[in-house]
Amino acid sequence: MRYLIIGNSAAGIFAAETIRGLDPSGQITMISKENCLPYSRCLTSYFLGKEIPEERIYIRNKGYYSETGINFIGQNVERVNPESKSVLLESGEKVGYDKLLVATGASPFSPPLEGSDMEGVFQLRTLADAKAMAEFAPNVKTAVVMGAGLVGLKGAHGLHELGIKVVVVGSAPYLMRYSIDPESSGILIRLLEKNGYRILLNTKAEKILGEKNSEGRMSVSGVVLNSGEQISCQMILKAIGVRPNVQLVADTEVLVNKGIIVDREMQTSVKDIYAAGDVAEADSILQDEKSVSALWPTATEQGIIAGCNMTGVNRSYRGSLALNSAVICGVGLISAGVMNLPPGEGIVLRAVEPEKNFYRKFVIKDGRLVGMIMVGRIEGAGVLCGLIRKGAKVDINYLNYLLTNPVKYQGYLPMSKGGPQYGLLR
Repeated sequence: MRYLIIGNSAAGIFAAETIRGLDPSGQITMISKENCLPYSRCLTSYFLGKEIPEERIYIRNKGYYSETGINFIGQNVERVNPESKSVLLESGEKVGYDKLLVATGASPFSPPLEGSDMEGVFQLRTLADAKAMAEFAPNVKTAVVMGAGLVGLKGAHGLHELGIKVVVVGSAPYLMRYSIDPESSGILIRLLEKNGYRILLNTKAEKILGEKNSEGRMSVSGVVLNSGEQISCQMILKAIGVRPNVQLVADTEVLVNKGIIVDREMQTSVKDIYAAGDVAEADSILQDEKSVSALWPTATEQGIIAGCNMTGVNRSYRGSLALNSAVICGVGLISAGVMNLPPGEGIVLRAVEPEKNFYRKFVIKDGRLVGMIMVGRIEGAGVLCGLIRKGAKVDINYLNYLLTNPVKYQGYLPMSKGGPQYGLLR
């Protein structure tokens, strides 16, 4: 059996290892335009900030491909040809397959902006991006980060660790608008500003300014905001969003919406072609429609499910769950599920102590926990995430108790002398 995997990040690697475990004699070929060992994209900002050395960013050792019997090709795939069951490489070479997994991930996207082609404008998606930023950083006193989501904040953190003054510019009214809410954002803003960051929300960049450097090339010198303010800076980090890399299946019968549409077996609309990770549009646990979930844990799970089904071992994907975690200025943050419900639908429980950097929010619908945010004391968040995944009925009184008390797993029938007391599940 010839297995072909396009992409060597989380989804591709976990799929390959699953296939190898289930089919020891199968031929596995992996193709990636990043000609390097597998690494964690989640750690690029920490590498940028010199918090970890380069060797710690890699998730597999130097002998990985040979030891697992993977034929690795470091090239870009131009397109997939389902009719001939082959892919075309940028070199013109064709590689055939019996089973194909598209795990090409996503690429940064931002609206066109005048001056974006100047020296000093970066995106932070790959290890190469992080290395390029680190090499340029000694020339930088102030950097403007365009984007106030998790990727932008992590990039801002990396630059701040290098001693660079950071200005975060976000178009939304609060930070991480798809992951948290205004109350938790307020705590993070106060933390960031206390640590020397400048945060500008409801704001967009309209133009990047530049001047010739000592080598005669145009380099960033500032940015003009829609408020009319002009900020002097030497670096721009564009972290506005990403788009799934679906170009290689364009003009084929593979169905694409935002990402490549897959069923619960991670198979696309074309037999023997699968997709997983940031490029896949799959079922969601809490939503009736499919969605793209650009998260590392999601990619690993989808890769494993795809690998099983590619070898003929039937496994079904349960669905993705929005889940984000970060440490902002030393304070932990975890969010999962639905952050907001329509008015009159469901129950929202909150507890907030801004001066202690503490916030908890639980969203309940039809007697089930469907969303939560924890800032500060985040121990036990995994228990709550498990409840959301299971769709278990919850005791509202006990959730109220957990708003301000440690989250501990009580089991299905927590007992005390005299009978049951608070129960997380019922």
